[in-house]
Amino acid sequence: MKVSKVLATTSMAALALSLFGGVGANASMNKEMHHTDKSSMNMKSMHTKDKKKSMHMMKMDGLTMNMNSAMPKGLKKDTHAKFHVGEKVILKADHMKGMKNAKATVAGVYKTKLYKIDFKPTNGSKEVKNHKWVVASELSAKGALKAGKSVTVKADHMYGMKGAKGKIISINKGPAYTVNFKDKQTGMNIKNHKWLVQSELKAK
Repeated sequence: MKVSKVLATTSMAALALSLFGGVGANASMNKEMHHTDKSSMNMKSMHTKDKKKSMHMMKMDGLTMNMNSAMPKGLKKDTHAKFHVGEKVILKADHMKGMKNAKATVAGVYKTKLYKIDFKPTNGSKEVKNHKWVVASELSAKGALKAGKSVTVKADHMYGMKGAKGKIISINKGPAYTVNFKDKQTGMNIKNHKWLVQSELKAK
């Protein structure tokens, strides 16, 4: 009888230890899983923030680009241009870092002249020289638009551009292209980048 009681007591103790160990292991595993999930969430959050930061900090001519810049109204499509909407091209332009030699897709082609301009940003940044490009409907001036003409910029391609005072440096007869491309420096996908002239594109 005594032996049986000892065995029973030993078995109960072993069972208790086993159960306790299982609970401890589960708690440890849950804690580890929670920590892993939290770390993954933190990494995802950091990645999202970095992506947003990269988009916000993309520069052109020293100014932060406006990724939500609106397309001017009233532009006529050009269906007889060398490159057509949807066509794959290589960018020869170097308006911004990460653009030159990037692969792109033509997003729009329009019948309009393009203007290279100097302008003084409204946000206090230093004067932008030889900015390429704006189209006629993005400029306001008294009289005809011609080289040397003082203008007010209506375009909002970059922050500090809209409302800026400037002057026309040169004129390109067009057509004007917008493109979608992947920036080679940041890896960001740029949609409807404005503007490029025909000589700044080459067939892929």
